[in-house]
Amino acid sequence: MHLSWIDYAIVLVYVGGTIVAGTLARGAIKGISDFLVAGRGLKTHMAVATMVSTGLGLVTVMYMAEEGYKYGFVPFIFGIMALITAMIIGRTGFIVSRLRYLQVMTVPEFYQLKYTRGVRLLGGIILTLAGTLNMGLFPILGSKFVVGFTGLDKEYVNFVMVAMLIIVVFYTLMGGMVSVVLTDFAQFVLLALGFFFGTYIIFNHPQLGWDNMVQAVQLHKGDLGFDPIANPGYGISMILFLFCVGLVGVVWQPEMMRPLSAESPKVARRVFWISAATVMGRAMVPMFWGIAALTYFGDPNLDPHYAMPEMLSKILPIGIAGLLMAGMFAAFMSTHDSYLLAWSGVIVRDVVSPIKSMLTKSTGERAEDGTWGGLSSEREIYWVRAIVVILAAFLAIFGALYQLPETAFRFMYVTGSIYFSGAVGTIVLGLYWKKANTPGAYAALVLGALVPLNFLIMTENQELVPAFLLPLVENSNLVGLTSFVIGGLAMLIVALLTQRSHPPRPLDFSDME
Repeated sequence: MHLSWIDYAIVLVYVGGTIVAGTLARGAIKGISDFLVAGRGLKTHMAVATMVSTGLGLVTVMYMAEEGYKYGFVPFIFGIMALITAMIIGRTGFIVSRLRYLQVMTVPEFYQLKYTRGVRLLGGIILTLAGTLNMGLFPILGSKFVVGFTGLDKEYVNFVMVAMLIIVVFYTLMGGMVSVVLTDFAQFVLLALGFFFGTYIIFNHPQLGWDNMVQAVQLHKGDLGFDPIANPGYGISMILFLFCVGLVGVVWQPEMMRPLSAESPKVARRVFWISAATVMGRAMVPMFWGIAALTYFGDPNLDPHYAMPEMLSKILPIGIAGLLMAGMFAAFMSTHDSYLLAWSGVIVRDVVSPIKSMLTKSTGERAEDGTWGGLSSEREIYWVRAIVVILAAFLAIFGALYQLPETAFRFMYVTGSIYFSGAVGTIVLGLYWKKANTPGAYAALVLGALVPLNFLIMTENQELVPAFLLPLVENSNLVGLTSFVIGGLAMLIVALLTQRSHPPRPLDFSDME
């Protein structure tokens, strides 16, 4: 075991405080709006803190560190593209201001406002599929960090994963988004301290430091460890894909829940503008830690999921190690609670409730309490909590059994593209192009999702793939770009062909601040 009793005490105090906060937040839940979007009352400082905490989960630290370990300094381009796109969104309010103005709680609710209840149902199903698959590796990667950092035997990784999931599920069930926001602020502070001290010690460690890390990358990766365009794992296609994801990825439900929880469209836009200052560091610091692990151990063939946390545990002093451990556990919780709440909310509000509404022949209009005629606010909360438990059980099974075909980073972005690609046509064009209509929305959702879905299937059955389709198996960057193009073109072409038979439903943003 690498940690002292002082380090474990720090972690236990944080976990205990989190459970108490989640329990106390239960009394603040009066309806589904409180449970999913914190009553839409978040001020700028709180919204920024909770958004940064969600964006920097432990899984993010793990897959970004893996990229640094495997590709050297090349992945830093991700942080640069994230900064550029976050600044664009923060400056213009692209997508976020208009969705907040419409007062939706989940992204697929927009589909019913702009298109039809059927589009919302299909969009909810696709988003649920993409989101659940995307989240499949979160628990196991978090567990690997704990095992590597504490020095536990690797055979305990699944047991640690289950224990961490139980803690997260408990406090998420208690207070929903209210408990998430309350604890995210504390997590934001812990993460900032952990990142600062961890990076400072790496810079000043005799075996590490900037010069030694540059030399290690040159030794193990050569010039390809520094050039993102020449590196075959990145290239122009990856840079373009990262730019598209940065702009369209804002519709990802866990991320969108923060601006949707803001008190106004203006605050929603400001949240992105301020958080833009952190996005580059949130990517580059874990990558830097991955490079440090490569430098420390000097073996590029080690599993970076264990190498990075083990390196940190060996170089951090007592107390600082406990602080970082608490911060990483906070990062685990901040992402999992938000994602579990986001996907369970989508399943209930955008799949179960519309089906119930159809069966009861409800008009499907939105009520004052935010419901849509399928389930009452109380029943929605009940089912959201039940599905949180079901999702957590699925994640435990998936994490224990699934074997990655590529790095975790590529898996996250390909699974996310199942939804992002359709969102280009349905949401981006739906918000900014007056001719976007229902047939175009169906085409964008279905065709956009097919490319990344085929990729995931083909990678498991490459012997059955025709030769002309092999590029879509070997290059995940190409898969992402192709799906974005198809999703956008599907809306443009089909909508133009069906304007007379299916006139678009207009949206009015004339009085938006």
